[in-house]
Amino acid sequence: MELNRCAKCSEEFVFKRAVCPKCGSQEFTKALVTGAVALDSVHLIATPEPFPDDYSVVLFEAQGGARGFCRTTFEVKRGDRLKIKDDENGPVCEPE
Repeated sequence: MELNRCAKCSEEFVFKRAVCPKCGSQEFTKALVTGAVALDSVHLIATPEPFPDDYSVVLFEAQGGARGFCRTTFEVKRGDRLKIKDDENGPVCEPE
């Protein structure tokens, strides 16, 4: 999974923005998520198509401080280190 990184101040964030929330720059590069740690998770049992009927949504924090969500069918606990990748429906994670 890729994060957006400000070319001026190196602030990282998950969702693309028109301007950096920290310095106001409009120049960005891409960076891979590294050192992601699970902050919390919610287990879902009734979900919309095309997702499975039983999975969890995990709030994570990347090494640079960016936070985002990923989904998993693995058991993930607060503090677990995560491996995150993208599929056709968004970020997917699993414990390292």
